Amino acid sequence: MSRKRPTVADLRAMKGKRQLTMLRVLTIDEAEAAERAGVDIVSVPPELVLDPQYRDAAPSLFTMPGDNFYEIGTADDFVRWAFRLYKASADAVYCSAGFATVKRLADDNIPVIAHVGLIPSRATWTGGFKAVGK
Repeated sequence: MSRKRPTVADLRAMKGKRQLTMLRVLTIDEAEAAERAGVDIVSVPPELVLDPQYRDAAPSLFTMPGDNFYEIGTADDFVRWAFRLYKASADAVYCSAGFATVKRLADDNIPVIAHVGLIPSRATWTGGFKAVGK
């Protein structure tokens, strides 16, 4: 029996009802193993979700590609990047840029996941690797 790929609404409805599982996968083989194991969410490199074989290997994984904001560019560049991934079957994108870019993605109806807390790319600004925010 195959599972249905969850939507953002499905994930929000599950909040507080059960723990979700999430992994970082780097290859088609790892995505296929996560699918077989019943993992809910995967973080992937952008090129993986762009691979035409990806959804055959992982049809029910909520997939979230991400990249470092400093490798993508401006907010406009981030929106173009995110639409390309969304069109290729990403369910949401991970954005490590600032609030304005996250808001821009959300305003353009792109499901976006961002950081609150430990932000490794900003460790030098916070005095090292420590939790910030709430």
